[in-house]
Amino acid sequence: MNVDYRHVQGQPEWEDVYITEPVPEWNQDWSKIDLGGYKRPEWFYDVSLQQIPDLAAWMDERDAQKTLSSDSTDASDFPQNDLYSSAKETAVRYGANILRKSGFSWLVNDVRHRISKKLIKQAGTSEDQMERTFQSLISDFSENYPDRRQALSMQDIYELLPRSAAHTPIFQRYHLVQAYSLDPIHVMLGNPGQPFVCFEHGTLRDFPFEDSARGRLYALSLKKAEAVIITNADCNRSAERLGLKNYTFIPHPVDEEIYKPEPTELRDKLVREHKCKWIFVAPARHHWKKCPPGLENSWFKRNDILIRALGNIFRKQPDLDALVVFFEWGQEVNFSRELIEECGFSNKVRWEPIRSKRAMKEFYNAADLVFDQFNDGIGTFGSVVPESFACAKPVIINYKKELHYWCYPELPPLLNAPDEGAIEKCVLDMIKNDSYRMELGNTCREWFMNHHSSNIVTDRLVDIYKAISAKYKWGWQL
Repeated sequence: MNVDYRHVQGQPEWEDVYITEPVPEWNQDWSKIDLGGYKRPEWFYDVSLQQIPDLAAWMDERDAQKTLSSDSTDASDFPQNDLYSSAKETAVRYGANILRKSGFSWLVNDVRHRISKKLIKQAGTSEDQMERTFQSLISDFSENYPDRRQALSMQDIYELLPRSAAHTPIFQRYHLVQAYSLDPIHVMLGNPGQPFVCFEHGTLRDFPFEDSARGRLYALSLKKAEAVIITNADCNRSAERLGLKNYTFIPHPVDEEIYKPEPTELRDKLVREHKCKWIFVAPARHHWKKCPPGLENSWFKRNDILIRALGNIFRKQPDLDALVVFFEWGQEVNFSRELIEECGFSNKVRWEPIRSKRAMKEFYNAADLVFDQFNDGIGTFGSVVPESFACAKPVIINYKKELHYWCYPELPPLLNAPDEGAIEKCVLDMIKNDSYRMELGNTCREWFMNHHSSNIVTDRLVDIYKAISAKYKWGWQL
């Protein structure tokens, strides 16, 4: 279920459809884009917060119908909401709709939320029971994080409780919830006692250490989860800092049947249009200059280091027949454009709109080299590396080997470049030796198949579910 998240990379179309036309990064209207008859998976629900009670009622009705007939209904039968408003407008609607339906009311006279006695009673939970539950969370936080500057408070809970409670009608339908990003907070508050799994995708780096209600509650949810799935190798440092014992590593899911080495007409097109011999692809989000204090490692990709390194290469070898493909996504594309102009190689650059996953495969297969991120505070990789590896392409990145021994039995064959000089050397070494570059690409594909394939991801997820099922005696057959 996707709730009020309209970024293009959170949509199934972005994963499943070959899209070449420009798509807005936020708030897409898929009806205006040629999807070739694509239909969303029947299990995917893309809804607004206000629709959750209606979705739960619809699911109850659907399940009742299924017990009476063999007819099936899927998510496409539920009226999806195509109009997503601003956060401010959504907050206003909380008070008018969601809080009433969810069993909570908003009182702002002392900047906190108070549980509605009448609706709590209707839900079958007394106000005293709910108060004891939340006091227990506060005690758990103090016990687990005694050194935090600020303890968890009831005001913290009331700050996030309205949105969490809005999810409750859905949570109650399931034995187990797998919650991504910061959403484990909503399970912990919205349906206390329900087993859940935390699935982090970089969110473990900084967020649990924030001096905020969100930071404190996220840290506690990580402690209370049945399992914490880490997909970024460096995040075990945060897990250890939090004292977690329930974490495990699962690679970013990448389908090797989609991402694989194959010829592409795109390369011929780029070579023909730009009269180039070498093609460098740099898909990282453009963010390297400004961000909220303390979130540098969650936000920055340090595209500036790569741009300056490429500027050095082209300044020293102005006749180098190379093309660099950048993508127009991220908050600082204009900063990158300006820096490229300053470094003097705008004529060597091609800008492309952000592309769907299946379309990006063409760029990987067209590339001689792929560049990832160069943030020294991260030292690991997300999906760009395994997607490139699956297509048998070498990747240059700021990579710290010591972060990866715990999660890979064999280290990935990355080209480590922590600074401008190292990037320059890697690029020149690769383009001087075709046979070595191609051999390295094959090694990358082999490593991916052995240590990052979809079977590995699936098997590890199933093992987690089996263990939880056994603990609670659910009797799942997986």
